[in-house]
Amino acid sequence: MPKWPEERKIVGTSVRRVDGPLKVSGQAKYSFDMNLPGMLHARMLRSPLAHCKIVSIDTGPAEGMEGVKAVHLVRKPGDELRYAGDGIAAVAAVTEAIAQDAVRAIQVKLQPLAPVGSEEDGLKLGPPVAQTGRVDERGKNPDEAFKDAAAVVEGTYGANVITHVCLESHGLVAQWNGDELTVWCSTQGVGAVKDQLARHFNKPVTCIAKFMGGGFGSKFAPDVWGIAACEMAKNANAPVKLMLDRAEEHNSGGNRPSGFGTVKIACDKEAKLLAVDAKTWGTGGNSSDANFPFPYVYNVPNRRRVQTNISVNSGNQRAMRAPGHPQGCLLMEAAMDDLCHKLDPKLDPVEFRLRNLPEGVRQAIWAHELKLGAARIGWSENWHPRGDTAAGPIKRGLGCAIGQWRGAAGGSQASVAISADGKVEVRCGTQDLGTGTTTIVPMLAAEVLGLRVDQIDSQIGSSALPPSGASGGSTTIGGISASVTTAATKARDELFKVVAGELGVKPEELVASDGRVHAPGDPEKGFTWRQACARIGAGKTISVSADRDQGADLVSADAAGGQFADVSVDVETGAIHLNKIVAVHDCGLVVNRLLCESQVYGGVIMGLNYALHEERRLDRRTALPLNADLENYRLASASDIPEIEMHLLDYPERGVIGIGEPATIPTAAAIANAVANAIGVRVPFIPMTPARVLEALEKGKA
Repeated sequence: MPKWPEERKIVGTSVRRVDGPLKVSGQAKYSFDMNLPGMLHARMLRSPLAHCKIVSIDTGPAEGMEGVKAVHLVRKPGDELRYAGDGIAAVAAVTEAIAQDAVRAIQVKLQPLAPVGSEEDGLKLGPPVAQTGRVDERGKNPDEAFKDAAAVVEGTYGANVITHVCLESHGLVAQWNGDELTVWCSTQGVGAVKDQLARHFNKPVTCIAKFMGGGFGSKFAPDVWGIAACEMAKNANAPVKLMLDRAEEHNSGGNRPSGFGTVKIACDKEAKLLAVDAKTWGTGGNSSDANFPFPYVYNVPNRRRVQTNISVNSGNQRAMRAPGHPQGCLLMEAAMDDLCHKLDPKLDPVEFRLRNLPEGVRQAIWAHELKLGAARIGWSENWHPRGDTAAGPIKRGLGCAIGQWRGAAGGSQASVAISADGKVEVRCGTQDLGTGTTTIVPMLAAEVLGLRVDQIDSQIGSSALPPSGASGGSTTIGGISASVTTAATKARDELFKVVAGELGVKPEELVASDGRVHAPGDPEKGFTWRQACARIGAGKTISVSADRDQGADLVSADAAGGQFADVSVDVETGAIHLNKIVAVHDCGLVVNRLLCESQVYGGVIMGLNYALHEERRLDRRTALPLNADLENYRLASASDIPEIEMHLLDYPERGVIGIGEPATIPTAAAIANAVANAIGVRVPFIPMTPARVLEALEKGKA
């Protein structure tokens, strides 16, 4: 099994993105950019109602239009449509404008059904709209534990639905060559899309995604629109492009479920948690649940939790960066701060958390993160009991929160080929969501082979390459670190065998570094890389493969993170200003510090959007979307981003662990607690808009 070298020359440094020049110059071609000769453009007919049944469909008027080459039915008469935007049919035409006109020409008769437009209405309706089940009960009856408590609080908290808002929308370009299908798909899993399409058509499929503009958990399948594009490409004998527009992206591309809860929580006089009793609920859309972990992180010996999943007439949820964890973190951390204040308004919330960390390997890591984050945010100098008493309308507050994520290595295979002319090619069927996988793959090989990153030719982003898992759950970095490093090590060792005899050194004693293969401690006793490779023989190649399991010792799991927020709140307008966020995270061995920092920055920004800006809105009466665009769906602008101070805790002995998810989890909770610290009352629901801040202040006065 390979091991990480104690002295690493490339891994752990800040290597700039190798695909950066292509992206900033506009040369990078995303799926949305694909324009093939003779390509048709496709659009979809979608339900204008949030809940209805199809009575009849007449595609004749569309099929008879000049320029229309294919029509595909997604649904049939009798089918129930469960949200505004649910797909009915697709049209492919020579221009997008003709396709859109043809969609309008399709005649559909719909029978309206009663919609459900909010979680509150769904709860009132009960089963089958609201399905309640006991989720968790441990320890003794929490009701008995509450009797022994020094402090008990009960509060209702929650987070509303948000959407993924991928810069590049969902969709693909499909082209048939005889019985072979090729798709250029904006996807987090080229292998997953290939497999799903191959099962559907029972034909060979290749999926390509050299570049993709964000997924955040929402892009693992070809979806109904992708299958429709492939069907129409086959029927029309021409390439077809079908990419969602912004409204479709909001309504059909997935979302993060809402998460609400009424939480009763108690502790003893030593500030140790005793019990929690929670009724939680949320919606994952028209047929998906909204479950999330709760209680979260902290050691609660006695617990009861009942979860209710509510079906509303909206598009269904999809995995979104740390699915469920930001919701669970928000509810738990809000309750923790409220309980700390109830026990003793002067009790330090950081100390309260330190007393309730669970036992295990992460206890010490969390403790270190809490102490370091507190020092960097200026906690001891600036924290005050709840409610800033300074004169004037601007109130300042500090808050903190911690999170956890598995981050284990996903399945991955890789091959490394060394040619007699010195060329090195690494092949791995993974994909780059924008996280930097395109840079990580050659970095890993270069570290093992003693070369520069630009001396490695790496191929990713195609299902025709050695299969690798989908990029989700922060599993990519671990999977490719194991497979690529192991394959490179095996290839290097084969090269050592070729040159060892000529150098009079045992193969296992040779070293590859600084572009040379040489004896240990004696760089002059050896060959340049090209000289060593020439010994392979003209026209010959060393080619080896490896998978994740062969490099299991290189990777690990379980990432921990803590974040602190410094905010100012105007109690006259309700406006919240972020002064600073400190993020402290552990992801084991940091492979590329620059890219790792980029992931944390992105996670923090995603979290602050969750806390202050983003919220999908449905009309409560009709369940029709009200802000499925980028004008009314609020996102932070550059001026909303505060100073973000980052600390990456490098634990090489733990191996590689993914960091994509953990960075977003505690952000909203830390900001929510900082706001409560500033104004003296809890703003219970996010996003914490000015209206919700003012409402909380009014209730506080009452």
